[in-house]
Amino acid sequence: MEEFVIKVPAPFSGLGDLGFSARYPAQTWNERLRDITVIIEGPAQPMSRLVETLSLFADKDRLVDATADDEAYAWTPPVSLTDEVCVMAFRDRSLVVHPDASRAERGYVWNLVRPLAFTFLRDCVRIGQLRLAERIAFVIDPGRPPLVDLELVQQAITPVNGSRLLFAA
Repeated sequence: MEEFVIKVPAPFSGLGDLGFSARYPAQTWNERLRDITVIIEGPAQPMSRLVETLSLFADKDRLVDATADDEAYAWTPPVSLTDEVCVMAFRDRSLVVHPDASRAERGYVWNLVRPLAFTFLRDCVRIGQLRLAERIAFVIDPGRPPLVDLELVQQAITPVNGSRLLFAA
């Protein structure tokens, strides 16, 4: 698999200037999935609220039922680089969580084929109770043309939406 980036410019309700990108590193098909870096950028005040919420992601297994095959992953705690930028990483845990080979394989496939952006946004709702925008744009950038642009409704990512907003009402 070649390196590529998924960009999500404005996934949160009411904020057009806060978004994230996920960088998938190049790797061969038969090696363990590498960590996927998530870079989040936006204005200082909503970023402060978001980083506080994202710190809960490191406790995902304690906060949500993490026994399904598609739950074999973990998040690193977010690290603020500036008041407008933070980074964190998605980690495949399919081989660690499931000693049973068939369950480990299913977890690996989930982590390989489901775009990280969907997992990140789903966890923003179920862990952080954050409200997603009704329509969310995605740009897949393989580093050369063509770019892939798509837009999904929030319900295609998660059937429920959160109630917390990242901006002061």
